[in-house]
Amino acid sequence: MDAARHDDSVRAVIRTDLLPVRKYLYTYNFCFVVNDIERFNEDVFRTCFGERILLFRADRNYPEMFPGVKAHLMVFRDGVTLVIHAMDADAFLARFDRKSVPENVWIGDTYQKVLDKDHILPEIQRPEEKQTVFAGAPTAEEFDNINSEFWWVMKTFAEYTLREELPASMFYLNNAVRDLLNRMIRWYVFLKAGHPVDLGILDGRLGEVLDADLFRLYRKTYPAADDTQIWEAYDAAAELWKKTGSFVSARCGYDYPAGTESDMAGFIRRLRGQKPVI
Repeated sequence: MDAARHDDSVRAVIRTDLLPVRKYLYTYNFCFVVNDIERFNEDVFRTCFGERILLFRADRNYPEMFPGVKAHLMVFRDGVTLVIHAMDADAFLARFDRKSVPENVWIGDTYQKVLDKDHILPEIQRPEEKQTVFAGAPTAEEFDNINSEFWWVMKTFAEYTLREELPASMFYLNNAVRDLLNRMIRWYVFLKAGHPVDLGILDGRLGEVLDADLFRLYRKTYPAADDTQIWEAYDAAAELWKKTGSFVSARCGYDYPAGTESDMAGFIRRLRGQKPVI
């Protein structure tokens, strides 16, 4: 706060990510509303807050995720992590109003205004996380399309695994397959609960809100770099998809594509029975 008060280019400060301070995790997140954004393209915080051991400029690595923002992510030797996103008032309000936040970005969604030198901002007060509360169900077309896509990426995952192309295999499992699987699980959790459910940032609370037997299956979809475990992850993903997808289809009144699932599972099973192509 002293740094912000004494810097004429900082006109307002909003604390974000107001989640409870967890044991041994001392992270503080702020938005600085500034009138000279280019000044914050430099390392303006180098000597402000103590002995720093890391600076990561997220806006430089991922400019599409931080439009109009200079994102300074800092770690200090005393164990504190400090995140300061510098932006102008319009960019901040777009973020606050959820007009410029990419899906699944990890910036939190709670806000508390702590400084406003010029009274340029409205009352900013959002003490509870909203972004991660999920309430949704697929349309019939969405449900049909996601099932087709799931088995396409499962086939591709299997092919890379059979070719022993580990990086490509794991990319498909942990990105393409998991993205679709997580979507189906979100629908399942919401429809079973019958009310909006807080899944946490990046679905971090999934272990708390998903049935214990299904979460045990979900854990199996994270394999070591071992051929046997990778195929066990494939089997777990397929079983989890069937259980959650069948529930979602029944609750929504859609037909579950059991024929496509059987045909594609058989197709991949025959691939697994062949000699891998190296």
